[in-house]
Amino acid sequence: MVNHNYLRNLLKISALLLLISMISCIPQRKLRYLQEVEESTIDTTETEQISTAYIIKAKDEIYLKINSVDPSTYSFFNGGDSRSSANMYNSELGLYLNSYTVSDSGYIQLPVAGKIKIVGMDLEKARFEVESVLKLYLNDVSVTLKLSGFRITLIGEVKRPGRYAPLVSQLNILEALAVAGDMTSYGNRQRVMVIREIDGKEHIHFIDLLDNNLIYSQNFNLLPNDIIYVESLNAKTWGFEQFPYALILSSVTTFIALMALINTMK
Repeated sequence: MVNHNYLRNLLKISALLLLISMISCIPQRKLRYLQEVEESTIDTTETEQISTAYIIKAKDEIYLKINSVDPSTYSFFNGGDSRSSANMYNSELGLYLNSYTVSDSGYIQLPVAGKIKIVGMDLEKARFEVESVLKLYLNDVSVTLKLSGFRITLIGEVKRPGRYAPLVSQLNILEALAVAGDMTSYGNRQRVMVIREIDGKEHIHFIDLLDNNLIYSQNFNLLPNDIIYVESLNAKTWGFEQFPYALILSSVTTFIALMALINTMK
């Protein structure tokens, strides 16, 4: 004869496990980006003044291509014949080695033309500045100027942590997370840390991805070499996500059903 008190205790344990698993689940309101929030931490009164143009800083890597009707001029400024230089640019390493680094004083060093100051300029103004200087030495010249990749580091609760260099001139926080496969379910979307070097010092900014006013924030657009750290929610700290609720609950309920079936057969 099956002990009914024993079965009742098993049912109570099953209900308790089910309740704990429901508590440990992450609410959807903590997973949805850009929600309406009661108290936004972002001032949207001056959103029209926020510029999206990237401003060149010291240590940036700048890709330059000098275009000219004179083949020898083209070859001289672009690293040899066009086919070999094109192959070199096909890899991140090749692009890095053939880019110009902005010095701490804000200059890039070009053959013949020498130092050209471009720090503090947006990409279009810097392109115009380089082109203007080269026209003092060359005829019929034009310049293509871009950032040599947008290097960022993502760590913490993202699916593919690591250092990335997407070939873009601008990147926002949502695009950066997409590069790393987005956050895990246990990433704290209300407290994403952006570590950024400004004037040789590290600064930390916190971003709330649940706030739909985020797109108006000065920190929505990232800067090259930013580090994004996604903190864990308390649920993961407690170890809930590793506890085998489904397996235990399934085993207990199967055992109860089996015992009940045996009881009816007696």
